[in-house]
Amino acid sequence: MKNLELSIIRTLAFFDIFSFPLTSLEIFKWLNVTDDSASATDQPLLTQPYFYSEVQQALNQLPDKIQSKNGFYFLAGRSELINQRLKKYGYAANKFKRALGFSRIFSVIPYIKMIAVCNTLAYGNSSQAGDIDLFIIAQKNRLWLTRFLAVGFLKLLGVRPTKFKKQNTIDPTFFLSAADLDIERLKIGETDVYLTYWIDQLAPVYDVADSYQSFQQANGWVKKSLPNSFGCRPNDCRQFQPTPISKIIGHLIKMLTDWQFLENWVSRYQLKIMPLALKEIMNQDSRVVVNDKMLKFHLNDRRNEYQKSWQQSTRQLI
Repeated sequence: MKNLELSIIRTLAFFDIFSFPLTSLEIFKWLNVTDDSASATDQPLLTQPYFYSEVQQALNQLPDKIQSKNGFYFLAGRSELINQRLKKYGYAANKFKRALGFSRIFSVIPYIKMIAVCNTLAYGNSSQAGDIDLFIIAQKNRLWLTRFLAVGFLKLLGVRPTKFKKQNTIDPTFFLSAADLDIERLKIGETDVYLTYWIDQLAPVYDVADSYQSFQQANGWVKKSLPNSFGCRPNDCRQFQPTPISKIIGHLIKMLTDWQFLENWVSRYQLKIMPLALKEIMNQDSRVVVNDKMLKFHLNDRRNEYQKSWQQSTRQLI
């Protein structure tokens, strides 16, 4: 099997885990050429971009592995995913509007450099019952204070997820300091297919001083697996700039809070009230990472599960 054909299968196999068929343009954009494919064919894959015409031609040469309908491509026997995708797009559109609304509230926090919608919602694949995950980049030395203010706003508004309520709640579980934007250290093993796509699919809705571009450049290693990747730039209706009023409020907040002793105090306070389940695995692996450059709280980190499912599916298909 040719390298390009194998890469197409691997790409569709990953998105099949999330019941998401792809258009030919999406296959081209998210084409996965991860090197560990070579173990299945003894042919080393080339980390290189392909032309769109090459991808289209290869798609026509895989009739027994891949099927297409209404402009979507999917693994054989999975045509029902088309209607699922269209339905989930409607859910995602509503959730994205909600994410924008609360991100505008967050924009008054002067230490926030970027807010991005993440996980499956970022590419329009959301269930009706799901919450809204946000990824936030904070100013250097103000990571804890940023999280304190953001979570505080959500608690006051009553929209944080709870044990009994998750649908449409706002869940910023990943904060990163602008001091160190490279998150390759979070990879599980040599390859981490979910993290790779997660980075590429982030949808920035609020961006100060080109922080999104800086983040993408710092994580340029993603290109080794996704050579055709060019990141995400939502259209104008899915992005916003701070208003004059939010700038004034942000300036006042900064005048009152921009003190290192306050950063130190809120870090100790948040560590003190952290749930025991998080404390028990804190900094044991990449699920829960707590330090002055990264606050990542993913107790239910399923990347290992996705990695195994993806590899198993690929082996069966080739």
